[in-house]
Amino acid sequence: MKPIAYWLPAVFCAFLSVLALVGVTSSGDGGWWEPAFFAFLPMCFFFAGAVMAMMGKEIKALKEKDHKKFNYSK
Repeated sequence: MKPIAYWLPAVFCAFLSVLALVGVTSSGDGGWWEPAFFAFLPMCFFFAGAVMAMMGKEIKALKEKDHKKFNYSK
Protein backbone atom coordinates (compact mmCIF):
# COMPACT_ATOMS: atom_id res chain seq x y z
CA MET A 1 0.00 0.00 0.00
CA LYS A 2 1.39 3.39 -0.93
CA PRO A 3 1.95 5.90 1.88
CA ILE A 4 -0.44 8.43 0.31
CA ALA A 5 -3.26 5.91 0.65
CA TYR A 6 -3.03 6.19 4.44
CA TRP A 7 -3.70 9.94 4.37
CA LEU A 8 -6.25 10.14 1.56
CA PRO A 9 -9.28 9.61 3.86
CA ALA A 10 -8.06 12.40 6.16
CA VAL A 11 -7.64 14.81 3.25
CA PHE A 12 -11.06 13.95 1.85
CA CYS A 13 -12.68 14.30 5.26
CA ALA A 14 -10.95 17.64 5.81
CA PHE A 15 -12.27 18.89 2.48
CA LEU A 16 -15.83 17.82 3.31
CA SER A 17 -15.54 19.27 6.80
CA VAL A 18 -14.42 22.65 5.46
CA LEU A 19 -17.34 22.70 3.04
CA ALA A 20 -19.80 21.80 5.80
CA LEU A 21 -18.22 24.24 8.26
CA VAL A 22 -18.47 27.11 5.79
CA GLY A 23 -22.10 26.17 5.06
CA VAL A 24 -23.08 25.98 8.71
CA THR A 25 -21.37 29.19 9.77
CA SER A 26 -22.65 31.20 6.82
CA SER A 27 -26.27 30.08 7.18
CA GLY A 28 -26.47 30.41 10.95
CA ASP A 29 -28.88 27.45 11.17
CA GLY A 30 -26.50 25.07 12.95
CA GLY A 31 -26.35 24.22 16.59
CA TRP A 32 -23.46 25.04 18.89
CA TRP A 33 -21.93 21.59 18.42
CA GLU A 34 -21.73 21.52 14.61
CA PRO A 35 -18.67 23.77 14.10
CA ALA A 36 -16.68 21.78 16.66
CA PHE A 37 -17.81 18.49 15.12
CA PHE A 38 -16.84 19.50 11.59
CA ALA A 39 -13.58 21.06 12.73
CA PHE A 40 -12.39 17.98 14.65
CA LEU A 41 -13.77 15.26 12.38
CA PRO A 42 -10.62 15.06 10.21
CA MET A 43 -8.54 14.41 13.32
CA CYS A 44 -9.95 10.92 13.79
CA PHE A 45 -9.08 10.04 10.19
CA PHE A 46 -5.62 11.56 10.66
CA PHE A 47 -4.94 9.49 13.76
CA ALA A 48 -6.26 6.35 12.06
CA GLY A 49 -3.92 7.04 9.14
CA ALA A 50 -1.00 7.53 11.51
CA VAL A 51 -1.67 4.21 13.20
CA MET A 52 -2.04 2.42 9.85
CA ALA A 53 1.24 3.92 8.61
CA MET A 54 3.01 2.83 11.79
CA MET A 55 1.57 -0.69 11.50
CA GLY A 56 2.64 -0.84 7.84
CA LYS A 57 6.21 0.00 8.83
CA GLU A 58 6.16 -2.67 11.55
CA ILE A 59 4.83 -5.29 9.14
CA LYS A 60 7.50 -4.40 6.59
CA ALA A 61 10.22 -4.66 9.25
CA LEU A 62 8.90 -8.04 10.41
CA LYS A 63 8.80 -9.37 6.85
CA GLU A 64 12.40 -8.27 6.27
CA LYS A 65 13.44 -9.91 9.53
CA ASP A 66 11.59 -13.10 8.57
CA HIS A 67 13.21 -13.21 5.13
CA LYS A 68 16.68 -12.82 6.64
CA LYS A 69 16.01 -15.48 9.25
CA PHE A 70 14.62 -18.16 6.93
CA ASN A 71 16.40 -17.09 3.71
CA TYR A 72 13.41 -17.30 1.35
CA SER A 73 15.46 -16.13 -1.62
CA LYS A 74 16.27 -19.71 -2.71
